[in-house]
Amino acid sequence: MSKIIYGINPVLEALKSSPHLIEQIWLQRKTLSGKKYQILEKAKKLNIPIKLIYKEEFRPPKISPHINTQGVIAYLKDFPYSTLEEIVRNWEEKKEIPLVLLLDEVEDPQNVGSIIRSADAGGVHGIVIPKRRSCEINETVIKISSGSVFNLPIVKVNNLKQAISFFKKNNLWILGLTHKVSTLIYQLDLKLPLAIIVGNEARGIRASILEKCDFLAKIPMKGKIESLNVSIATAIAIFEILRKRYFSSQADLQSANTSFSTST
Repeated sequence: MSKIIYGINPVLEALKSSPHLIEQIWLQRKTLSGKKYQILEKAKKLNIPIKLIYKEEFRPPKISPHINTQGVIAYLKDFPYSTLEEIVRNWEEKKEIPLVLLLDEVEDPQNVGSIIRSADAGGVHGIVIPKRRSCEINETVIKISSGSVFNLPIVKVNNLKQAISFFKKNNLWILGLTHKVSTLIYQLDLKLPLAIIVGNEARGIRASILEKCDFLAKIPMKGKIESLNVSIATAIAIFEILRKRYFSSQADLQSANTSFSTST
């Protein structure tokens, strides 16, 4: 068993979105109520093996005793990375303006998990990460994303430049998010089909990747600090795009109360 998910919401999300990936679920026997009972019932219906364990015997391998699993653990097969073509199909099937996210050597699993959760909430159609010098989709990423990794295509590529070329051929504009320019993200036409690139926590976007961008922009900052955490900056950019695309007028805001209310 190669991957572990722990926590009630991540396991529930995996059961909803990708039950075929779950090999086995461990549950603490003493506290089977509420959402934990939902997990038990869903797993039974899906014929997923369940191990019911008393609290004092709940010592799963590969998990630190200091981690709060909430008494729920799922063992998974290898994470199912998607393809670039699946990202294209995602925006085509939804008939939406494309929005893709490329992570250039983002290494911290906490950041990657937070970015994926924001991307899922903000309607991003897919995420691309390079194979080298980047965080893969691991247990921490799945936990921090609250299971959002199962809700949108995530692609691992050998060469990020080739992925950029692929999206350009599919008529997307490439936006690099960097604090090293004067243009503000609020000054751009964010209704264009976009692929956003965000960079490493310390180094930012590599120079060779910046050269491939059609636009570069930053988030305005009033304080003394030079830049934001990459996951915070990415979330701000995603939801500014969402605002520009769907809430550009008062009429849009009023109609959105109906169409977006089910997701809040």
